[in-house]
Amino acid sequence: MRIERRCRSEAETIELATVLGRRLAGGDVICIEGPLGCGKTCFVRGLAGGLGLEPQAVASPSFIICRSHATPRGLTLVHVDAFRLTGADDLESIGWEELLASRDTVVAVEWPSRISEALPQRRIEVRMDHTGETSRRVTITATGALASRLEGIDEQVTVIRRKLGLGVRGSGRSAEP
Repeated sequence: MRIERRCRSEAETIELATVLGRRLAGGDVICIEGPLGCGKTCFVRGLAGGLGLEPQAVASPSFIICRSHATPRGLTLVHVDAFRLTGADDLESIGWEELLASRDTVVAVEWPSRISEALPQRRIEVRMDHTGETSRRVTITATGALASRLEGIDEQVTVIRRKLGLGVRGSGRSAEP
């Protein structure tokens, strides 16, 4: 399943990611790809909000590779920034295999293409692209059992936007696997 939305602000990006974050479970891996400055860390802040954390508690782990955040739901959000990594071998220092095996950990990876050979097949992929100075196109894709996590997200975001008195432009959905 694939969902595509245009987010016109940081707040809209966080809102979309928060809705996804509420649906995550231990063992999930979310890969967030896009150019510099497109809002990858902002998206992780939204995931954190959906997991019960304060979004502002999330900062980019660019220089330390990985940050962990315990959530009120009993899960740990592990935020990995692979930008400075040269490949999968660099992941040993953070216990990558143990993170993937943990059933109480949600892993969010920025720049996943840098470590593609180490990524599990079972994952949610997020692609972010600039469409304007403050707007982004966000495409979320999941296959297999993870596809059900995306069902209804677009509609839920639309309902939230209506309650807040915001427009609902930018929604789009594809049921492609």
